Amino acid sequence: MPTEAKAGKIEELTDKLGRSSIAILVQTQGLSVKDMNELRKKMRAAKVEFQIAKNTLLRIAAERNQMTGVDNKIFNGQTAVAFGYDDEVAATKAVTDYLSTSRVAVLKSAILGGRSLTAQEVEGISKIKGGKDQSKAEVVGTIQGPLASAYGLFTAPLRDLCYVLQAHSEQLNSGATAE
Repeated sequence: MPTEAKAGKIEELTDKLGRSSIAILVQTQGLSVKDMNELRKKMRAAKVEFQIAKNTLLRIAAERNQMTGVDNKIFNGQTAVAFGYDDEVAATKAVTDYLSTSRVAVLKSAILGGRSLTAQEVEGISKIKGGKDQSKAEVVGTIQGPLASAYGLFTAPLRDLCYVLQAHSEQLNSGATAE
């Protein structure tokens, strides 16, 4: 039976995991207080919430959110969690940018869409140029181009027929007024 403090922390983590679009797990063991404060400052600037969490409480929070695709092996060692609420790509970029300069902190894993990601998958997400909105716009643009061409191709005969009928109608009307 968890203590009242642990139960409150579990509720807090459950809420944060439920609201976040991505939760990035980082091992910060060995970071100095100065480096940890710098990391927190960079995370705040990127609109990413960063906190230390106990693995057991984080695992329970994931279970309460019915995240069945999460591998329980990611909950080991000292863990800090970066919660990204808006843009998964921006959150992963903020974390991986800091970790590339740090010699101590290590990217462990992430939770995205109720399943766990490896460190390599998280780094792959961080390499997406732009962000989530730009990626969506590129997909829409890729789909829209051929659809617009197909629409133009299919409507051209009907449109051309309308132009011919309109020209013929104008020709008949101009001939009737001339007499």
